[in-house]
Amino acid sequence: MTLRLLDGIRRFQEHLLEIGVARSVLALPAPRMLALPSPTAEGSEPASVFGRLVTEPEIHDVASDLFVSGHYNVAVAEAYKAVDKFVAERVPGLMQSGTTLMEQVFAPSAPHLKWSPMTSPSQVDEQKGYQRLYAGAMLGIRNPTTHEFGWVDEPELALELIVFAQHLLRKAKIAEPGAGKARAAPAV
Repeated sequence: MTLRLLDGIRRFQEHLLEIGVARSVLALPAPRMLALPSPTAEGSEPASVFGRLVTEPEIHDVASDLFVSGHYNVAVAEAYKAVDKFVAERVPGLMQSGTTLMEQVFAPSAPHLKWSPMTSPSQVDEQKGYQRLYAGAMLGIRNPTTHEFGWVDEPELALELIVFAQHLLRKAKIAEPGAGKARAAPAV
């Protein structure tokens, strides 16, 4: 009885989502649906939502305590620094960071990391698009949150930005080595 009821609720949520009425249901590949609580529901506090959505240890470990304690700007900055650090570690020998690193690592002409053989226009577009997303995230999110106080001061915005950082991190984790050549580190 309970399973039928839950299945009926799930199908109803999917229907509401499909017709554009639902606003508090997030479609995910697995599990199929994640029902987010309404802003007034119990368990909808930003910290609780953070704990359910941010699961990558590289980001969770550096941003969780900061986010929960209300240091949203610093939590976002640390999440993007974690992405930057992860990408740099995947491509040893490059001495850049931030925007310059992302532009070089994901360059469609000779990527150090890529997601496809880039034999079709769509595959090349994916590489170009993500190169711009990574570089743009460093320039437009990491840099302001690192260099300015209070750039992000609302929990909802901070959570959105941290979840985007998590997406970039996951995408970097599944990237394959490309043909790009890492330069040797300069002699000290």
